[in-house]
Amino acid sequence: MTGYPLTRPWRPEPTSEAAAAWVLLQEEGELSETSQLRFTDWLAEDEAHLVAYEDALWALDAAARHAGAPDMLALRGAALAARGNRKQVWGWTAGLGLTAAAAVAFWTVPHEPISPIGTATRVAESTADAGTSNYQTAIGQRSAIGLPDGSVATLDTDSQIRVAYSGKERAVYLLKGQALFEVAHGKPVPFQVYAKGQRITAIGTVFNVRIEGDEVRVSMVEGMVKVRSNPAPGSDAGTPAREITLTAGEAIVAAAARPLVVKPVEVRDVASWKGGILVFNDKPLSEAVAEINRYTMRPIAIADGAVGNYRVSGVFKSNDPEHFSQAMAEVFPIEVTHASDGAPTLRARAD
Repeated sequence: MTGYPLTRPWRPEPTSEAAAAWVLLQEEGELSETSQLRFTDWLAEDEAHLVAYEDALWALDAAARHAGAPDMLALRGAALAARGNRKQVWGWTAGLGLTAAAAVAFWTVPHEPISPIGTATRVAESTADAGTSNYQTAIGQRSAIGLPDGSVATLDTDSQIRVAYSGKERAVYLLKGQALFEVAHGKPVPFQVYAKGQRITAIGTVFNVRIEGDEVRVSMVEGMVKVRSNPAPGSDAGTPAREITLTAGEAIVAAAARPLVVKPVEVRDVASWKGGILVFNDKPLSEAVAEINRYTMRPIAIADGAVGNYRVSGVFKSNDPEHFSQAMAEVFPIEVTHASDGAPTLRARAD
């Protein structure tokens, strides 16, 4: 596939552009004392600056790890072709390493900015269970929630958790969607996440849990967890619970009556969604579109079944279905049409 063109009739959102500029400057080498002071002051000016800086780091890191993918190669080629025209690639990208320049341009060019991690809606608690707190995010929203013990649960789009700490356990129930858990160390009771009949127990670790239908995907970033599948209702009374241990770089997909099989996972890609990006590695277009659609109120439609069979590799912004659609049309024999509400539709091009 190909990446987004480096030139657009609009300018990138100023905060994201500034964050990308700092990332590129740091990629060149250690900042001077004066520049370091300016950078520190810039971060302290606004919490949004820190969010934008972290997002730019996520994007650059992901792009660097997929530098051999066709979209990254195309970006570097476009950057090289445009180096003679500073207006095309913006002054601060000219003369820098092509991988870094392409990666940050890929991140900042789309005109619709990534919504920063904000505050989830707190759902009214039941009076019968006043010790619990429920949180949910809307479509397209991400939210970091500080838990009572200092742990952090970051909710992805359209997700919901229930927090029910007690003297016996630090319990969090993932009711739908996806969440990244960064668990506080040194606590006397276990940290446990419950999702679709699975219990994930962790102490001082970082892991991601996602619900897809009847399946639960657990992916490790660091540390270790134990995943326990309780017997499904109606199974034999003597059926033992299944349990498996996961460490960093491992993942499982658990479901009722299915063996727990450990598979390798790229640690840096596990929670790329936290930075507002999605990483696809040889993914069917239909699955990539389904993932993009989780983040938008104007989902992409696929008019022709064969279109969904094309394979996609690349790094994309999660909240920009229009640019994703146009990128697909640039490399595949696809045309993009739009519904009355502006939602894009992908269909086979009539040549």
